[in-house]
Amino acid sequence: MGKFRKRTASAVLGLALAVSAAAGAELPADAAGCSATFSSFKTITKGSDGVQAGAVECLLTGAGYKVSRNRSISTNDANQIAKFRTSVGLGSVRAVDGRAWSALISRGKTPTLKPGAKGADVLRLQLALRAAGYRVPANRVLDATTVKVLKAAQKSYRLPQSGTATVRVWKLLQGGDLTMKTAPKTVVATASSSSKGDKALAFAKKQLGESYRYGSAGPSSWDCSGLTMGAWKSAGVNLPHSSKSQYSQGRKVSKSSLRAGDLVFFYSGPSHVGIYAGGGKIIHASKPGTPVQYIPMKYMPYKGAVRPG
Repeated sequence: MGKFRKRTASAVLGLALAVSAAAGAELPADAAGCSATFSSFKTITKGSDGVQAGAVECLLTGAGYKVSRNRSISTNDANQIAKFRTSVGLGSVRAVDGRAWSALISRGKTPTLKPGAKGADVLRLQLALRAAGYRVPANRVLDATTVKVLKAAQKSYRLPQSGTATVRVWKLLQGGDLTMKTAPKTVVATASSSSKGDKALAFAKKQLGESYRYGSAGPSSWDCSGLTMGAWKSAGVNLPHSSKSQYSQGRKVSKSSLRAGDLVFFYSGPSHVGIYAGGGKIIHASKPGTPVQYIPMKYMPYKGAVRPG
């Protein structure tokens, strides 16, 4: 029954977003709380109110978070925002900025959309791109303008420039990572969002999909400690190229206290390391034939964690 309700909520939300984006007007009473215009996206924080705050509440509800539905962001709502951001690796900031908007809107299925495609999924893609800072229409058609934007984004992230919305494109959007290179990564100026750990995680995310190569530390192939070394180097911290040696760097942290960018170690030695990305997942370079990717921590024997810097 729970799954049915979530699917129904997602369907209602999709219709709500479509009507809002196309008409630029508030939604009818039966979609109250999801009304918004999406020509631009405000940063939503504790105390924010109005239709965009209501849209955030609706999106969070659809994602399974318990928030109020009164178009006003409470302390609890802000905490739920932080939980969502953490789950997708954006850090525990209690605000919905462009990256979080993009992640919320694109959440869900990841259909391959080729140039000329039409429908609700195309609209979801367009709105997620718009939230990420790209100038695209919201016309439910993967038209020439949207294709051009997609190709530019794919080029920036070293993806095949096909103009097709692939699973990789969706995953980048859902992680809040497919953003304009000239745009700030977050509009929320807080110590958490600008920490070294967040910088290290941001670097690791940019390497998703790149190949594994033993002994490599970039720029286009990595082994496990080479990736973590490169990630923390981007944050101004030098680490040795060895998982065992990295385990002795920085401060030990408990599993329950993990933050974005922390080094998480596995197996005896330890012989493997990855970057904590939130939601119980890490980004790691694991073995030949497997690209840099996310993986739940529970799939490997946990050894410990370190916070460098």
